[in-house]
Amino acid sequence: VKEGEKGNNSGIEMMILDLGECIDELCNDVKLTVMIRKEEVSVGDIFTEETCGTGTFIVVDVICPWIEDEKSNGNGTECIVQCTVADDKNITLAKFLDGVGTVPIPPYLDRSADNSDISSYNNVYASGNGSVAAPTAGLHFTDELLTKIGHENISYLSLHVGAGTFKPVVTEDARDHSMHGESFVVDIGELGKIIESLENERRLIVVGTTSARTLESLYWIGVKILKNRFEGCEKDDSLSSFELGQNEWSHLAKTNVDNISAANALRAVVDFNKGKVSVSGRTSLMIAGDYDFKVVNDLVTNFHAPDSTLMLLVSAFLGSGETVRSVYEEAQDLGYKFLSYGDSCFFTKRKK
Repeated sequence: VKEGEKGNNSGIEMMILDLGECIDELCNDVKLTVMIRKEEVSVGDIFTEETCGTGTFIVVDVICPWIEDEKSNGNGTECIVQCTVADDKNITLAKFLDGVGTVPIPPYLDRSADNSDISSYNNVYASGNGSVAAPTAGLHFTDELLTKIGHENISYLSLHVGAGTFKPVVTEDARDHSMHGESFVVDIGELGKIIESLENERRLIVVGTTSARTLESLYWIGVKILKNRFEGCEKDDSLSSFELGQNEWSHLAKTNVDNISAANALRAVVDFNKGKVSVSGRTSLMIAGDYDFKVVNDLVTNFHAPDSTLMLLVSAFLGSGETVRSVYEEAQDLGYKFLSYGDSCFFTKRKK
């Protein structure tokens, strides 16, 4: 984007951090949470997209500084902007972004996105708009590989990746890091297949930290539903059951959940949504430290940046930072490639 309506200062990166539920709304007056790669940003500042010059973004709220390490493209400002498109009042946000945006490849690739990234930086099974980054563990799965696995052995779910995936953890204590919320959608039928696998003790291999976070969030949402039922909560009372706070799991864990299996918790979610075709919600779940995984026992994931929440999730899954360090050092010695366009690994949770 360019700064100002006439664009005196061009080439400023504006990265969308969360599309929420507004992707199919009309573009005018939509508010977006973004990171502007500029440290001094104030309410009222105007930025203009450079492709057509007809779309403007006015800063309506400044949230906080966006701090990255010295090897990144620089610090910025997290803020909320309001969109305006001068020449088309009926254009949707999705269509507008298709026209003026670029594929959000990671900055460490040190290049601009090209046409090949449109397909290579996305899953072959992707459906629907909403993520601001690719769930990269799925990049390893081709159509041919999915055919070999067999449709009957695969369940799909969607978590619209937000800033929580790539915002660096810069706090001294990781528990003080503020997680962004991310929206998820799971088809009731797909969730039923997952429950059936759990009940029949079939091995459930979860692809990606996004899928892991969604399934773990659904477990705790199921716990919330069951606990609310015990307290006499009616189904129509509890929209908040489909939202999960950053550390809400730790409070729920203190309410004796040992007798609530993964299958029972997910079944509660399905029962609560009888008559619907899908379950949707929003999660800010932060998986780190002593988090006890309830659904995920086997995980396929890429090699992640050391200052990311994804690394915290992997560390919690493997049980210690020392184990992660050992795995990553061995991977480096063997020449594995790291990060989004890198290699994948397969982890199994240690039994207690």
